[in-house]
Amino acid sequence: MSEMGSLHRHHRLITTPVQTEVGSILLAGLHLFGHGVNQTGKARVFDGAALVLVTRGEGIYKDSKGKKTILKRGDAILVFPGKAHWYGPQGDQIWDEIYVAFDGPLFAPWFTSGLLDPENPIRHLGEQIDAKSSWLLLWIEQFAELKSQEKQIQAMTSLVQFLSEVALGEGYTHKQTEDWLNRAKGLLSYDLKGNIDLERVARDLGSSYEAFRKRFQTQAKKSPMRYRNERKIEAAKQMIRYSPQVSNREVAETLGFSDEFHFSKRFRQIADMTPNEFRSSVK
Repeated sequence: MSEMGSLHRHHRLITTPVQTEVGSILLAGLHLFGHGVNQTGKARVFDGAALVLVTRGEGIYKDSKGKKTILKRGDAILVFPGKAHWYGPQGDQIWDEIYVAFDGPLFAPWFTSGLLDPENPIRHLGEQIDAKSSWLLLWIEQFAELKSQEKQIQAMTSLVQFLSEVALGEGYTHKQTEDWLNRAKGLLSYDLKGNIDLERVARDLGSSYEAFRKRFQTQAKKSPMRYRNERKIEAAKQMIRYSPQVSNREVAETLGFSDEFHFSKRFRQIADMTPNEFRSSVK
């Protein structure tokens, strides 16, 4: 055995699948002085998807058609479900890699929607590799310690965000964030008269309620219910402005408030004036 071979270490930090209703983490770990997959050179087919970051060394990626792509430190490999492939150093060479394998509805759209091209599974991260690999390794270590399914789902949502950064670039992440927030705002603004089920909104957005609440709070700088109440009061303002003959009781009923007192209290909290003060201001 060569000196490099004696240094070979495979640290599987997640050894058995962690399953939730939105997705699963199948395996994850750190491979030092490794030789990639299938040292015999035969292509393998993996049922799940995976992300592999090459943090040291050089090698190749080969697809089922025999197409070869040179790999080196700073490259990321996207493994598509059911797509035959082989990757690793050549000959007696070695490399280091961090990997995480996953499947389920939370991840499936990335690999089944056509957004990513299975013929082009390599991403060149360059000098970003240190920051990306540090984040992913820390994520794996922390995920391995989670016991609550709710926290596991939250963590997987973060992994999806990380996947978008690697697969489509930082610029797409900002667009994705904007699109998610706009969709969330749309769901929160729907049917202002009715009672809203925030857990249902969270499910429609592909996350747990707590993950949805925290993400919305971070991006919108307010809670989901605060945003919905603001939309209700804005609707109330429009009713008063353009239909001044409508009473406060009628506005309250139209927008689903339990009574006129509740409506007036909420109006003052958000608009910093009473409904009657607002009526006077727009005459």
